[in-house]
Amino acid sequence: MAPQALKPAVPTGHATSWGHEGRHYAAAVNARRTPRREGEEDGSYLISALEAASPGVREAVERACKQWNTILRDYLRNETALRLTVGDDTRAVPVRVVSGVPTVFASVMIPLRGLEWLLLNRPSLVATAEGTRFMAEHVDEVRGWWGEEVGPSGRDEITGVHQTAEAWLRQLDAAKAVDQIVGIEEDVLGAYYFRVPEIRLYWVVIGITARILGISPEALTIVVLAHELTHAYTHLGQDIDGLRWDTETFAATHLDVVEGLAQFYTGVLCKRLEPRMPTAFVAYEKLLEKQGGPYKAHLQWGEDEQTRNGEIIRGSMIECRCQGRTKTEQFMESVQRYREGIRGKRPSSRDRRSV
Repeated sequence: MAPQALKPAVPTGHATSWGHEGRHYAAAVNARRTPRREGEEDGSYLISALEAASPGVREAVERACKQWNTILRDYLRNETALRLTVGDDTRAVPVRVVSGVPTVFASVMIPLRGLEWLLLNRPSLVATAEGTRFMAEHVDEVRGWWGEEVGPSGRDEITGVHQTAEAWLRQLDAAKAVDQIVGIEEDVLGAYYFRVPEIRLYWVVIGITARILGISPEALTIVVLAHELTHAYTHLGQDIDGLRWDTETFAATHLDVVEGLAQFYTGVLCKRLEPRMPTAFVAYEKLLEKQGGPYKAHLQWGEDEQTRNGEIIRGSMIECRCQGRTKTEQFMESVQRYREGIRGKRPSSRDRRSV
């Protein structure tokens, strides 16, 4: 018998819902292997600039995906106690690395059309500004040791290069491209197409974001993959009572809950990976610094030990799945209830369905 699931409590068209029809990953797609999904655009104009600035990005993303996909799934099963496969009941969620970019990302890049190369080489400008400042401060001292062997440029010339680099950075940053790219409140580095289902990793967006944040594409790929896999497991994962999150109820659930859960478990997984891949947690933190809105919702859930180790969050997630709770305030009520009762008798799965 197939696991039971509850029916949606609110329509998915609500603007605060994670699966709002306007979000690119909410499209209902029949052809599973379509090269480009609805809500995606051709990212070829960005590829040449990206490969010139950071060669081999696609291969790095594909390699990281292949290497860590199974490991992250194992960690998620342990952390959430949810299973995509139970006996003969299997929910396959393939992961595909694709060249397209979400339309919402493409729209942010429009003002910089023709200057993609400059944005992607921002780290070089930062290094130039910092290096020439150091050189200008010490050129006379170094010339005193080595004379003309230090090159023809004096303090004024070096200072001129320093000022030019800073001017370029000011103009580039005035466009707020970095903030706009990382601040998009929609999954554009990767996406869980929950109606297919499949996970798509946008290697061009991952490469661009990694470049401008100064982190490796491999580390960022792990962060994105962990995030999207969490969406899949919280949606399709079967709990000990044989229940999954009904698709329309999942879609109708508020962004703060669905993205909060994905961010929470991404942090947990990256922390667990630290002994094997320490740069993953660094990438998670650097990305989080620039993110906002629902991507920081989990930071309001508490810093106590039970919250950090997932006991409270896991119980609250299961309770909301079982009861069809879709609103942020309802999830927070569950979090508070579990926090207050954590030292007493923990509610059973039957209690969670009837609270």
